Amino acid sequence: MAELQHKLEQLLEPILTQLPEELSQHLRGPVPLALLLAALLLLLWGLVRSLFGTKRGNIVLLVGPCNSGKTSVFLQLRDGTTHSGTVASMQENVDAVLLRSDKSVPPKSVQLVDIPGHPRVRSKFEQYVDRASCIVFLVDSVDFMPQKTDVAEQLYEVLANATVRKRRLPVLLACNKADMGPKAHTVEFIRKRLEKEIDQLRSTRNAMGDGTRVSSEKDLLRDASEPFSFDALVKSKGPKVSSASLSAAAPDTVELERFIRRHTP
Repeated sequence: MAELQHKLEQLLEPILTQLPEELSQHLRGPVPLALLLAALLLLLWGLVRSLFGTKRGNIVLLVGPCNSGKTSVFLQLRDGTTHSGTVASMQENVDAVLLRSDKSVPPKSVQLVDIPGHPRVRSKFEQYVDRASCIVFLVDSVDFMPQKTDVAEQLYEVLANATVRKRRLPVLLACNKADMGPKAHTVEFIRKRLEKEIDQLRSTRNAMGDGTRVSSEKDLLRDASEPFSFDALVKSKGPKVSSASLSAAAPDTVELERFIRRHTP
């Protein structure tokens, strides 16, 4: 015990000498020295994690094809209005947004980033995904069928992103224009159709790989021969994909805001 106390005193001597003499004397016992060392190690560990660790921020990413309503949703959440329609944006919109549609809970501030759907600027996604807490993937539920292949390809890119997979970032499949009634496809229809489209994409990309099948490390699922579904994606330790209807124009963003609240600090 005496030898341990001596080693601890030697190790912590630079710190002990900087303390008031009375406090320094109280800390020179074996138990106080051990506690002081443990506290310093915890402090150091916390500093290392804050500098180099991967932690979830409070950024919410709005992604999806052009004309899916991303900027309208962004403006509705930020300003409470879509400003009578918008045009497609060629650069990202970034701003603090106050979630306030649910009157039963206090307003909550989050950072919202609207990523343009144009292929030339979709790379902006990489600039923000490391600091994201969740992802909202917008789909136009009225014009979904003509766009289904492009929608599936973009969703595939999001789900296959290395950071999204590693951090298992929650994804919301947000079906916009729910206020259009019979013209709008249901959430369940869009979800099931996208599962089929993504499965076809996997088959095509697997065949283009080595001529047989892609390795499970590169595929969305652990078993590349398994049919794709969002449930199978979760079982393969991939991100969870929830789904909801919304309307930026109506407006009806309650389900969207609930998702964001659940997944932001």
